[in-house]
Amino acid sequence: MNQTFNYGSYSAFKDTVEALKGRLNLLMEYCDSLGLVNTSASIKTTVDKIASEHFEVAIVGEFKRGKSTLINALLGQEVLPADVLPATATLNRVTYSENPYVTIEYKNGDTEQVDIDQLENYVTKLSYESERKAETVKEATVHYDTAFCKNNVDIIDTPGLNDDEQMTNVTLSILPEIDAAVFVISANSPFSQFEKEFLENKMLTSDLGRIIFAVNCFGTFAKEDEMRIVETVRKRIAQYVMEKAKRVMGEDSKEFAVYERKIGMPKVIGVYAKKALLAKQANDAELLEESNFPTFEATLESLLTKDRGAITLQILANKIISAGSELVNSIVLRENALLMETDEFLEKYQAAVDEIEEIRTKKRAEFVRINDAANKSFGDLQPILDDYWVQIEETAMNVIDEFPMTSEDLKRDKLKIVTTKLTEKIKESIENKAQIICEQIQNEVNIALCDETERLQSFEEEFFASVARIQEMFSVTDRRVDHVVGSALGGVVSIGTGGAFIGFREAGIKGALLGGITGLAGSLATGFAAYLLVSTLGIVTLGPMICIVAIAGIAGTFSGKFSVDKLLVQERIDKFKQDFKNTVKKQFREMKINSDFSETVRQQVFNSFESLKTKLEEETEVILEDTQKTLDHLNELKSEQKMLSDSESEWLKSVAEYVGGLLGEAYGLYQEITANSEESELQTAE
Repeated sequence: MNQTFNYGSYSAFKDTVEALKGRLNLLMEYCDSLGLVNTSASIKTTVDKIASEHFEVAIVGEFKRGKSTLINALLGQEVLPADVLPATATLNRVTYSENPYVTIEYKNGDTEQVDIDQLENYVTKLSYESERKAETVKEATVHYDTAFCKNNVDIIDTPGLNDDEQMTNVTLSILPEIDAAVFVISANSPFSQFEKEFLENKMLTSDLGRIIFAVNCFGTFAKEDEMRIVETVRKRIAQYVMEKAKRVMGEDSKEFAVYERKIGMPKVIGVYAKKALLAKQANDAELLEESNFPTFEATLESLLTKDRGAITLQILANKIISAGSELVNSIVLRENALLMETDEFLEKYQAAVDEIEEIRTKKRAEFVRINDAANKSFGDLQPILDDYWVQIEETAMNVIDEFPMTSEDLKRDKLKIVTTKLTEKIKESIENKAQIICEQIQNEVNIALCDETERLQSFEEEFFASVARIQEMFSVTDRRVDHVVGSALGGVVSIGTGGAFIGFREAGIKGALLGGITGLAGSLATGFAAYLLVSTLGIVTLGPMICIVAIAGIAGTFSGKFSVDKLLVQERIDKFKQDFKNTVKKQFREMKINSDFSETVRQQVFNSFESLKTKLEEETEVILEDTQKTLDHLNELKSEQKMLSDSESEWLKSVAEYVGGLLGEAYGLYQEITANSEESELQTAE
């Protein structure tokens, strides 16, 4: 068997997934035949989960960078509306369907199906009516017959990042959930202030590996200028991301050293999306090559299949290994047990039951250790949590101190404008500070989870060793089991023991943290701004600021010397800022009381470690319960003095032979994925 799998392209990846699912479905049938109901159910859960999976690619960037045009170029036809004005006002998802139509999901939970030519009336800002309609829409899903989406890829078109704050937050909220993102930058004006701040403050440090930066509108520059622009963009992105990684991890930490080695240079590609779209519509290969779009598409394809898709393949390969091992173990156990004398079997049976209970006792001890690790992880975070509100408040106070003001700003008609500007500046600064602190927390928890998953590998080895001991209990000296079963079992032992197939690391790192804690930064700033704009205007304009405004008015009636007295002006500005500080501090005190940040972090930390316990329980019990059921079934057969017929024995041997081949094949794929991942890291570092 030992098939060599290929997953470097969409079609090859899809074929590989289908092939592995086919093997798992066959293993499920064998398990059903042998009464391994838990193993069968576990296989079905994995297959069902993978069947519903698809790649999701979000196209993000400032408005009018050509996001919708780039999507249309990927699709090869104009599916989404594009215009010279900011167009996209909602999240638009493009998915595959032979029949074109649009599903509108409203914010109130209602859904509606409309014709595709009506799309712009629901999702754009191209008219007053469509913009008002778009405000009620949560997401529009465009079902369309495109070759690109037929590869099991959904594209998500997002609103311009700085076009509208609410939609910017919507865009940011989906980034932790997607498989890859394409950040579209204009070659004509790369790196606006907003793009710089987004990379420095909004983007999670861990996101860089799954982002492609498309520098759009190439073809209007000389070739050497295009190369220079791409290289400049690449270096600036790396600089922004590395600076943030230093703030999150600490420049001298081992985590930053590993990150710096692995992350390498960002994926930056120059494209001309409009030219690519025209080329595809005209089937002009030369024009398409000039757009450099094939290079971009190949990079995206590799990112999805070889990087993100490899995780799916590894899950499938691991399930074949664990389920196949249990299946062959069960077959050998049946044949050997039925060859034993009844008294010997009963003795071994009791020893095996005791071994299973011993494994469960050790597992319960592991649960205690995981709880201890969670408590230690949260305890280690306490200094950061204790200092959280202090840092947030200090950040706000610094903004107020450094905010430039003149005597003009103290006039009644300017106060509201000044207050709004200052509030927005504070909001932005505390959100950025909270984002950094939250990522520091997430980094610390991820380190603790990694340490715990490494420790759990020793339990995994001990677990498989215990299962192997149960197997050995029923070996017989004068065994008449065909050699092919023994060779298959040899493969199982070499693969199953000591291998990292239970998947603790995935359970922990992909648990509750990703996108969770960091999302608190936005809600903190939003809640602050909403309160402050009301409370500050209310308190300041109706309270102490009346005196300040009155002084400003009186000053104008006195001599010119008095009206330009810098000391008096500065005193008034200082008084305004002090009043503002007092209001901000009051708001923070109320927010601290009403939203227990420490408790929120505690819950997410323990949820993440709880996912390790869940994985440990689920995966081990599948094997233990089915082993117990097999032993109980054999005990019944022995008591009834039943033996396997020749046909049953031959069938079991053929199953064991076939499954043994699957195990070798799956282990080969597992090793290939691991090797490719390590090679990719080395290439990235270089």
